[in-house]
Amino acid sequence: MRRLANFLNVDGIDLKRTLVNVSHCRNCGRALNVYKMRMIGGPRKGSWTTITEPCDCSFSQQALQEADRIKRERFYELSTINDALKQATLKNFSAQNASQIHAVEHAVEFVEKIGENKPARMFYYGKPGLGKSHLAVGISKLLDQKYHKTCLFIDVPALKLIFKSTWTKESTLTERDLMTFIADADLLILDDVGAEGITPWSKELMFAILNARLSKSLLVTTNRSISELDLDYGPKIIDRFLENMSKADLVHLDGDYSYRLARFIEDDEQ
Repeated sequence: MRRLANFLNVDGIDLKRTLVNVSHCRNCGRALNVYKMRMIGGPRKGSWTTITEPCDCSFSQQALQEADRIKRERFYELSTINDALKQATLKNFSAQNASQIHAVEHAVEFVEKIGENKPARMFYYGKPGLGKSHLAVGISKLLDQKYHKTCLFIDVPALKLIFKSTWTKESTLTERDLMTFIADADLLILDDVGAEGITPWSKELMFAILNARLSKSLLVTTNRSISELDLDYGPKIIDRFLENMSKADLVHLDGDYSYRLARFIEDDEQ
C-alpha cells in the first residue's frame, strides 16, 4: 500500500476502503457493494467519497444474448422447412377469404400468447394448398424475431426418416437428443399430420412426442378433419393432440382451390 501511495503521490492519504452499503444494479438487480474511501486526486484530494463497484451485467447480457441466438439457430437448423416455405411470413401471406383472414388473426393472438410465456395450442386444418404451412412458418419467424423464442418445425411425413437418421454412426444427434429438442422448444410445429403413412410404430412415436409436449405450446397443421384424425390415430392420441384446446383453437381454412391450382385456373380463364 505504501508503494502505491508513493506511486500516486498521495503520501499520507489512507487508501483503505470501507464497506458502507449495498445497492443493486438497475439492469439485472445484482447486489453491488458501496465503499467509502479517500479521494486520491483532483481538487478534493484526501476528502471522503463513496464508490459503487461496477456491474458486469452488460457483458453478461451480451454473452446471454449470443448464447440465446446460437440456441435459436440450432432449432432452426433442425427444422424441416422446405425451400418453398423459406420466405414465408405472416406479412406476405395472401388471405383470399374470411377463413384465411381469421386464420391470420388467430396466428397473431397465438404468437402474443407465447410471447407472454403462456402455453398456446392450435390446429390449422382444411384442404391442401390453402396456406396452413405458410402460416405456421410465419408464426415461427415472428416468435423468433419479436420474442426470441425457440421453434421446431417438423414435417411429419419425414418424421420417420428424421428419427432413423439418428441411428447411423455418422449422426451427431441421438434419438434422445432429438426428443430433448422436441420437449424443450418454446413451440413445436407438427406440419401435415396424418400424411405420414400411419403405422403402429409411427403411432407410438407420435404418442411419445405429444407426451413430451403436455402443457406446452403446440401448433398442428393437417389436411384431415378432427374426426378423420380420430379414426387414424385412435382416441388415446387424439386426446393428447387436443389437450388444453377449445373449439376456438381449431381453425378451419377454406377455399375453392389451392393457391397452386388457382394459378392454373386463372391462366385457363384468360
